[in-house]
Amino acid sequence: VRVEQDHSAHTYAPMLSKELSPIDWTRTTRQIHDQVRGLSPWPCASTVVGGKNVKVHKTAFGGETTAAPGTVVSAGKQGIEVACGTGSVIFTVVTPEGKGRMNAADYIRGRKVNVGDLLN
Repeated sequence: VRVEQDHSAHTYAPMLSKELSPIDWTRTTRQIHDQVRGLSPWPCASTVVGGKNVKVHKTAFGGETTAAPGTVVSAGKQGIEVACGTGSVIFTVVTPEGKGRMNAADYIRGRKVNVGDLLN
């Protein structure tokens, strides 16, 4: 059954800007995953890996972890798994600074990402 919306309760979404891009690792896995989905393709969620800015285009849900938020939990064929405020998130598609869009597994092959590294 259709129900007409309450026009007095409507709100507007803010304009997207690059200030929304940096990932706050203390947030939950769901919040980070939604941030990545909501900011793709522009302005894109981002983080710093090894001193270089990396845009994150796609993520997957990881498992539970006791690592500190922002810590690399694993890096392999599935991508880069990073601890969040609750659980972890896996980067599957990224764009490194000065490069094109690529799978996170390909990014790992060309750049050293170590378990235990802390992302900003």
